Amino acid sequence: LFWQTRSQDMSGPVTEDQEKLLDEALSVVKLQAFQMKRCLDKAKLMDALKHASNMLGELRTSLLSPKSYYELYMLITDEMRHLELYLLDEFQKGRRVQDLYELVQYAGNIIPRLYLLITVGVVYIKCSEISRKDILKDLVEMCRGVQHPLRGLFLRNYLLQCTKNVLPDCVEEEQEDSGSVSDSIDFVLLNFSEMNKLWVRMQHQGHTRERDRREQERRELKLLVGTNLVRLSQLDTIDVQRYRSVVLPAVLEQVVNCRDALSQDYVMECIIQVFPDEYHLATLQDFLQACAELNPAVPVKNILISLINRLSAFATRDGSNGIPSDIPLFDFFSEQIAKIIENKPDLSPEDLVSLQAALTGLALGVYKDREDYVDKVLETTNSGLDKLGVEHINDHSNLSRELMKLLKLPIDLWNDALVLLRLRHYSPLLQRLDSPTKKSVSAYLLQNMLNNGTLVPSSEQVEQLLDLVRCLVADPGADAAAAAADATATNSLGGDPGDGSANGAGPGSEADNEDLAEEQSLLGRVVHLFSTGPDLLDEQFGVLKTARRILATAEVGEFHSRQDSDDKWRKKCRKIFEFCHSTVCGLAKCELPNLALRLFVDGALVVDKIPFDQHDTVAYEF
Repeated sequence: LFWQTRSQDMSGPVTEDQEKLLDEALSVVKLQAFQMKRCLDKAKLMDALKHASNMLGELRTSLLSPKSYYELYMLITDEMRHLELYLLDEFQKGRRVQDLYELVQYAGNIIPRLYLLITVGVVYIKCSEISRKDILKDLVEMCRGVQHPLRGLFLRNYLLQCTKNVLPDCVEEEQEDSGSVSDSIDFVLLNFSEMNKLWVRMQHQGHTRERDRREQERRELKLLVGTNLVRLSQLDTIDVQRYRSVVLPAVLEQVVNCRDALSQDYVMECIIQVFPDEYHLATLQDFLQACAELNPAVPVKNILISLINRLSAFATRDGSNGIPSDIPLFDFFSEQIAKIIENKPDLSPEDLVSLQAALTGLALGVYKDREDYVDKVLETTNSGLDKLGVEHINDHSNLSRELMKLLKLPIDLWNDALVLLRLRHYSPLLQRLDSPTKKSVSAYLLQNMLNNGTLVPSSEQVEQLLDLVRCLVADPGADAAAAAADATATNSLGGDPGDGSANGAGPGSEADNEDLAEEQSLLGRVVHLFSTGPDLLDEQFGVLKTARRILATAEVGEFHSRQDSDDKWRKKCRKIFEFCHSTVCGLAKCELPNLALRLFVDGALVVDKIPFDQHDTVAYEF
């Protein structure tokens, strides 16, 4: 019992106590709300205000968790709606609002007093807009009287909700007496600033061992703070100029100065989401400068990726005029990302690559013709990985997935493999991947070529392409790695290097995500895209000679060595020979009899060395 009591003292009420406390508070609220509405029906306003004050007094508690407090707050504010409607009806009949506005300020406790003051003040504004400017200023200033983080946040949220439809939304010249959009901006910005301070203060209350619990509670309350920015974005007379000169500087100043990582992360993301794309384009440098000044614990990568993706979508959206020519969008983001990489020595390789992937998406989406932009990103990625000491990337890692995403972006968005061949830094980045992942990206590229019918018209381009996907033709790196693994296993178990008995080592025992037969089939289909056109027969012959020279280096014998480890080996082998036979037949029809004859004989000789069903039939076909 002693430790249970101590636990409650140090960690707040346990779950059972929370439910009990909430039920008790809700019971009081329902009773007082019933009494308030009965008094209103009898036109006993003073008695109704007394019951309303008693009901609001339940919000003075410090025992409820944010979740329970929110449930209590929602019930009370729903009941306060009845009082607001009654007062509005009464004042429209001629009752003096000023007297009641002063009267409710004599409520005994500050929480009920301010809730009543906000309710009456909003009714006062609706009945007489001439006083709107002064009352809004009065209300937002008086809310400073509540400095308890939880109670203060919900009080200011109530202020924001009640004033939603009464904020001035006109320029200064139109209605100076009743207020203008400048007064609304001042009102919301002050409320935002105070709410953010209260929200940050929550993290520093209580014992340090409760820090994780408090942070989770803060996450549950973040929407209360973000509502201020939503309200600003809903004001029609806030144009780009006013946003750039007044709104954004004030918000960024508050965010940067608070130095709280959770607040900075959320509010920066909120800015991106609630304001229009045109506003972000006009204030890009200011926003990026603020990103550089954030707490080092803030994941700036996520903020930049979110902004890049939004502007990329805006630039490619139907009906959009695109990015104005005077805004060097790519340069802005490229410089900012370079600063992040330079100033954050603890930046992980996967974060670096994900940033560059977002930048690649921007370059491909907004500047589709600027191949140099994409090549610059690839170069930066290569150099960044070098600085981080990353040479070879293992399969199934986060880094491998991020790099695959980056390498596939140009394939998907250009749909033209010939453009990739002009990128000097694409191949070096691809070669960092391990063999299975390299093969996956290479096969993805070849499949894209087949889907789009991308022709390769010159010997030079054929050589570049086959060099790019050389892991499918012959992968010495993979063979060396496999040999090293075999040697290690053999030495560790004392086996014979040639018997393949060490820990299952030997032909076909290494994990291989790409089936060799499928790879060879894919390469064979792509060969048909090596075409100069019907009028350049000499050049076409040169293209095929180049392809044959390079493809001849393929380790086709590797498939033969796997016959004992693959149950479907004979079936696959037959398909390979059928494919080869149909290809040579095609050469014969193209009036290349000498080449076709030589290949038919080569095929027959190879079949003679491979034991499988229907051996004689296949050999006879050749």
